[in-house]
Amino acid sequence: MEIINNTYTARIEVRYAETDQMGVVHHAVYPVWFEQARTEFFRVAGASYAQMEAEGFMSPVLELNVQYKQPTHYGEFVDVETTLVREGRVRFKFLYKVFVDGKLCTTGYTIHCMMKDGRPTRELPSGFSKFGLTGEESPT
Repeated sequence: MEIINNTYTARIEVRYAETDQMGVVHHAVYPVWFEQARTEFFRVAGASYAQMEAEGFMSPVLELNVQYKQPTHYGEFVDVETTLVREGRVRFKFLYKVFVDGKLCTTGYTIHCMMKDGRPTRELPSGFSKFGLTGEESPT
């Protein structure tokens, strides 16, 4: 496992539609926030998903994990800290920590592989060089 020296924090306002009648965020919202944070992670680094897809790559989610520690509520701003970890030659893990006012509320991760033209590949999109990664990395 290789932690990529890059972490990004996305700030997301909790919307009313994401909550139940008591103003508590529904459990199904967290994966949506993870995706938003992951997309911003790449865009801010200059390696957008749109660019990756234009090169013929896709990065499907293979696994999703969420641990709920404290509820989040309507009207709060959540900070979703995202860290990229390389696991071997073809898998990547994104680690997520969700904070409200510095208090850890939720953790989780998603595992992805890289695909090109519908097939798993060790090749990486050109934007991954911004993280110091190439398809030539040795297995870890």
